[in-house]
Amino acid sequence: MEIKAKFWIENKGEVVLGGGKTALLLAVDRLGSIQQAADEFGMSYRHAWGAIRRIEKRAGFKIVDTKLGGKEGGGARLTQQGKVFVDGVGFLLSDLSGMVEKRFKQKFKILPIPFTKGRKGGMEVKR
Repeated sequence: MEIKAKFWIENKGEVVLGGGKTALLLAVDRLGSIQQAADEFGMSYRHAWGAIRRIEKRAGFKIVDTKLGGKEGGGARLTQQGKVFVDGVGFLLSDLSGMVEKRFKQKFKILPIPFTKGRKGGMEVKR
């Protein structure tokens, strides 16, 4: 049995960044390309670029610098502020997930209750 939790950062009630988009932005920086990052995540370039624009709008600052193609080729990288933000969110989400898992193990180590998956996807105590 394991616990699952999702966390995200909001600004004025709008999602700025969560685990999936953090991974996408890190892939853009690692690969130097929005297209290659989108391909890695099985999404279209247009979807990835739209997500990046929404993240930047909601965050209130530029996160990805792009360079148009040409003789030297194009590319995309995280801005310095974007890298600090994305790395920080990534570490925070990882820490939160670790804390939730640790707490879950502490609580259910004491009470080994046999659970089964309920009809509506919830957990039910086995009787």
